[in-house]
Amino acid sequence: MLAASLISLAAQQAPQGPASRFSCSTGPGPTLPRPDTGRLALKLGLEITVASPREAAAAIAEIDDEVRRREQSASENAPPIFLVIYDVGRFRELRRGDDDFGFSIGEEKPASAARQFANILREGPAAGVHSLLWCDSYNNVIRCLDRQGLRDVEYRVVFQMNAADSSNLIDHPAASRLGVHRAILYDEGRGTMEKFRPYGVPSEAWLAEVRGQVAGGRPQVAGQDQGKDP
Repeated sequence: MLAASLISLAAQQAPQGPASRFSCSTGPGPTLPRPDTGRLALKLGLEITVASPREAAAAIAEIDDEVRRREQSASENAPPIFLVIYDVGRFRELRRGDDDFGFSIGEEKPASAARQFANILREGPAAGVHSLLWCDSYNNVIRCLDRQGLRDVEYRVVFQMNAADSSNLIDHPAASRLGVHRAILYDEGRGTMEKFRPYGVPSEAWLAEVRGQVAGGRPQVAGQDQGKDP
């Protein structure tokens, strides 16, 4: 899903316009096989900063500073920034703390990475800063996002899961009835759901062809279905 998203965003880059910036990071630990989103973005010719798990907090702070700068300057022509995080639940710095979203008494502390992350999700889109997140379970989602934070993620793709988790994520148990290689796109703003068949992992040859055609100003081919299940 992240590969398909990056390919679509690459196809939308204006040939003569300011380049979008991408910041990618992959969660630590041997969970599922991890995609190399940074390498993929480079192959698509995108301007990208790849942050290791140890560098993730600094990358979040930099993007949060940019969101606040754009808010203060009321900039409308700044190029988009895309924050891409794979396995977000495994970033300890982004997990909500007891004092991160409530009222604290005493000396004011510097904003934590979790609070900066929440601000990016809440205020970023209006400033041209967008986030693409992948997580393996609902339990890990709520480690980083409270209910308001989840509402700030307007578009959600869910695969097969139990009815309770589906209801919490998309306000409907529909994901519990999904088969393999099927997903649901949920639009929070409209309250709509659309079932679809996800793309397969792109091949090296196909990526090279897409990059060549995107660079040549013909981005429409980036939406072609490869005819594979994940």
